[in-house]
Amino acid sequence: MRSFLFFAALPIHWVTAFSFNAYDLGFRGIYPRQHFHSVDLEAPAPRITQWDSRCDSGNLFLTPRGPFVNGAARGPVILDARGNLVWMEHDQFEQAMNFNVQKYKGEDYLTFWTKTKKKRHSKHSKKSYVLLNSSYEVVHRVHPHGAGLKADSHEFRITPQGTALITIHHKHQADCTELGLGKSCWIQDGQFQEIDIETGDLLFEWRATDHIRMSDVFSSPSRKDGYGKSKKDAFDFFHINSVDKTDSGDYLISGRYMHAVLCISSKTGEILWQLGGKNNHFEDLNGATDFAWQHHVTWQGNNTISLFDNHANNVFHNPTAHSKGMLIHLDMEKMTATLLQAFVHPDKILNVSQGSVQVLPESGNVLVGFGNSPTYVEYSAEGKMLCNAHFAPHLVFEIIDFGLVKSYRVFKHPWVGRPKTVPDVKVKRGKVYVSWNGATEVTGWRLETARAVEAKDHEFVTMQEAKRDGFETSFALRKNHRYVRVAALDASHGVMAYSAVVKTPSPSLAFWSIFFLVFGCMVLCFGFLGLVFLYGKFPELPRPPKLSGLRARLGAVVAGNYREHNPESEPLLLNDRDP
Repeated sequence: MRSFLFFAALPIHWVTAFSFNAYDLGFRGIYPRQHFHSVDLEAPAPRITQWDSRCDSGNLFLTPRGPFVNGAARGPVILDARGNLVWMEHDQFEQAMNFNVQKYKGEDYLTFWTKTKKKRHSKHSKKSYVLLNSSYEVVHRVHPHGAGLKADSHEFRITPQGTALITIHHKHQADCTELGLGKSCWIQDGQFQEIDIETGDLLFEWRATDHIRMSDVFSSPSRKDGYGKSKKDAFDFFHINSVDKTDSGDYLISGRYMHAVLCISSKTGEILWQLGGKNNHFEDLNGATDFAWQHHVTWQGNNTISLFDNHANNVFHNPTAHSKGMLIHLDMEKMTATLLQAFVHPDKILNVSQGSVQVLPESGNVLVGFGNSPTYVEYSAEGKMLCNAHFAPHLVFEIIDFGLVKSYRVFKHPWVGRPKTVPDVKVKRGKVYVSWNGATEVTGWRLETARAVEAKDHEFVTMQEAKRDGFETSFALRKNHRYVRVAALDASHGVMAYSAVVKTPSPSLAFWSIFFLVFGCMVLCFGFLGLVFLYGKFPELPRPPKLSGLRARLGAVVAGNYREHNPESEPLLLNDRDP
């Protein structure tokens, strides 16, 4: 009865959204994972609740993190559209955010912000932006310009001109009279830089305190955003979280705490126009400025922008509010803003931070990542939900968004990976498991055997072939072959690479013990059934003594032996008599 009253008191969309299954009730853990035999990787195991063939076939790019994402589960992750692991790395990169595929000089690169262990005598911070080629090798690192400036995780966008747009949160002292904190307090300033990737030269820099009044923001000194009394307690007044470029070459930035999108002149740094916030320049025709605490503002061309509207900044929020993706068209002549489409989660969830909106170029679909809530949804251009998935139980984000599991952004792209490693193989319990982290062109596997570990290629004999089955494929060992290896096959059945040669373990003593135990039990059972059959077929055969008669005979024998050997029935010797 109490459970019924509890759910009856919740908003109706919370109750209908809650799924009573093992995954969503947390029986697979707060962060369900895929486990493998051949490698020590723990990828997210998303639950797809809706699938449509019209969903884009690209791979998903996530950076799961949170207090329950640790060890072999950390790092950038690529999943296929169905949630199978393609590639992940948890050793080289301690932490990653904003994982994406971007073009640089005509080639596709994996790009993200990362936090790695700082090398001794290195002049660079352990935080940087990296570009990985198709072999998953770091070919470029980008660092911010300026003493004491650290790479910020919010944005790393590569322009068609081969430059990088990055965000910086810089702590310094400023005049805080407008906030009532006196002429000097510590603030966390919002900056962005444009840097030439090839040369590392600084091309442009902008900071919020040069152009934004502190009275124009919606945040105020607090425990969450800082009180401004010290550098450690610096007040985060602007919170820049995205940078892009318009067709004219000007900059488009998101000021989360202003509830506004700003267009910055690439020549003077002045604010050309503002959408939303206290100094909005546009006439809102249909809810185009109904956003707050937003993320991931992107220029889509044709005077159209996309953004993710968080609509909240803390977990204690109005339960009727919800987050959404937005497509907004701006008429620069009439200075009007029109909401083209809103993309609302089917459960109307509200996540307090992070999030992304990506218009997929191939299909025109829109992928929305819900940031602090571990879920992503793909919509048609008209706003119809096509595919829906989440990678943590509903239990941890449907009612209160604590961010126990999250991904800053979620993207979808085609990707071709050609690692320079070899396939990983593991023999375990009569099976051979094989995988190749990051190899996207493998279509099948071939299991081969040889008599020696140093055997030449022509000495290996094919045992079995199998189609690729997700990230990891297994073979059953039908014979006790001493050494095996696995060949990765491409679409034309050519060999891409061979795994290392591994020795198959000999059957253990425990195996033979179990075998003979089972065999002995089977012999006894068949023997008993045989006797039953014989006595039924030939009743004249002598019968074994009945159990009651046998018991009586045994009793008599035991009693006789007792009397025969009872010391009290024997005469006592002289030395045994009492004195």
